[in-house]
Amino acid sequence: MMVLHSYRIAGREILVFDGTKGYMPGAAAIRLLAGRKGVGADRIIVYTGTKEIPSFRVFAADGGEQTMTAEDYRVLSRSRADFELHVTDFFVGLMREADARFAAAAC
Repeated sequence: MMVLHSYRIAGREILVFDGTKGYMPGAAAIRLLAGRKGVGADRIIVYTGTKEIPSFRVFAADGGEQTMTAEDYRVLSRSRADFELHVTDFFVGLMREADARFAAAAC
């Protein structure tokens, strides 16, 4: 199971989760997660660092990686999420399959 924290900022839905615990999704999985068949989000922030060196990857809903903005830092500074979502292992499996299909098509 994957735990996501959802924030609403200025009418936008932003998901935040820890990519160091288990599965780190690729572009195809991000599109599935952010789409209407998934959880739905305008932006996804993934924690990829350690306690010593925190780092993040930020994705748009189309799966493209982007640089962090001031709005992203504001989201991370909030102490409480608007929603906590639990993504089932089945859906995580669908995300893995989407990444595998994308990788196979890229070869």
